[in-house]
Amino acid sequence: MINFKYGYYLLALLLLAACGKSEESKHFSNASGYELIKVDSYQVDNLTRVRITDFSETENIYLGYSEAENDVLEISPEGNIIKRVNLSGDGPGKLGNWVPLGLSFGPEQKRVFQLPFQLATYNQNYEQVENIRLQSPLPVRASNPLGKTAYFMEDGNPRYLVGPTTFLSAHLLIYDEVGRDTLQNFSLLYPESGEMKSIIPYEADSYFKKTPNIYTNLMAKLFFIANDKLYVLQGLSESIQVYDLKQFNLIENIPLTHSEFLKYDPVPIGTSFDDPRNKQLNSMAGRNLRIFDLNDEFWLVRYYQGITNSEFELRDSEEKPFRFVDAYDKIKLIVFKNGEQIPGELDAPSGTMLFSLGKNKVLVEEKPSEDIEEEVTRYSIYELRAIN
Repeated sequence: MINFKYGYYLLALLLLAACGKSEESKHFSNASGYELIKVDSYQVDNLTRVRITDFSETENIYLGYSEAENDVLEISPEGNIIKRVNLSGDGPGKLGNWVPLGLSFGPEQKRVFQLPFQLATYNQNYEQVENIRLQSPLPVRASNPLGKTAYFMEDGNPRYLVGPTTFLSAHLLIYDEVGRDTLQNFSLLYPESGEMKSIIPYEADSYFKKTPNIYTNLMAKLFFIANDKLYVLQGLSESIQVYDLKQFNLIENIPLTHSEFLKYDPVPIGTSFDDPRNKQLNSMAGRNLRIFDLNDEFWLVRYYQGITNSEFELRDSEEKPFRFVDAYDKIKLIVFKNGEQIPGELDAPSGTMLFSLGKNKVLVEEKPSEDIEEEVTRYSIYELRAIN
């Protein structure tokens, strides 16, 4: 059984900001004509860390999860906890001892919980509406939800994109030939029948097909659904792939150019995790980290540029081992407008950029204090704006 309690590469831990009041401060600006501005911040008071995973504009609430307590939280825009529900344990309507991999709002004001082997939905009173079995290669344990479950509507029915590899690099689950093939582990769930199917094969010119070896820790896929299309960005890709939602045919490749993107050679399948070559791929190689659909006009791509061997030796120590998620000087943002990349890049805010709030805004979980344990989790909202 795999434990991702120390999910080092997935979600860069957390954060610092003023609370409660609206504030505005200039942040970063070197992408031609645009800057990222912190426009608001708040804090959630709770005994353990809180991970917010989604926001409902219609209900005007955030959905979150409290680490260790395993409580589902509904949170006001000001950071106040307005509902606390615990669904752990056995029995009708419960989720066992699993932390959900996906926690999000769904259709008809449902709350959607994705676990390794099931997808469960609840109404606003947290009465279970559906419980659907998922096909999954391995049980995956996480200490916090890893994101939200994407879905779209077809003929009045939701279609959910499910499976651990929607959140995690495939090689972490299946360390063999199948583990190289992240997109073929991209599954669509039809809740009315329980049917699941793999929807996207690799294209013939995929970089994964150019070698029999494996890019450990670089096999993730990042995606969003908008305008009846599925937009996919893979960890090493230099383009955003666009698929239709009917047959999932590739209809467009949108070029992506990084100012710096260090690459290291893949390793043979079966290479020991403590092999020095894996260290290069795990910590030093450049990779795409997230893609944010800010609105119908703007996207942001967050990526890690990578570091050289000599840079790694300078930054790594026994007291403070190097983690690329904390190397904010090497994490950049690329701006897209109407499907075209804007020249230049932005520095990324420190902390974890969680998800888009729409209206050109993104939610950031601030980095916690390294000196004291705090019973608050701080969040900031950043907005992409044109420079006047």
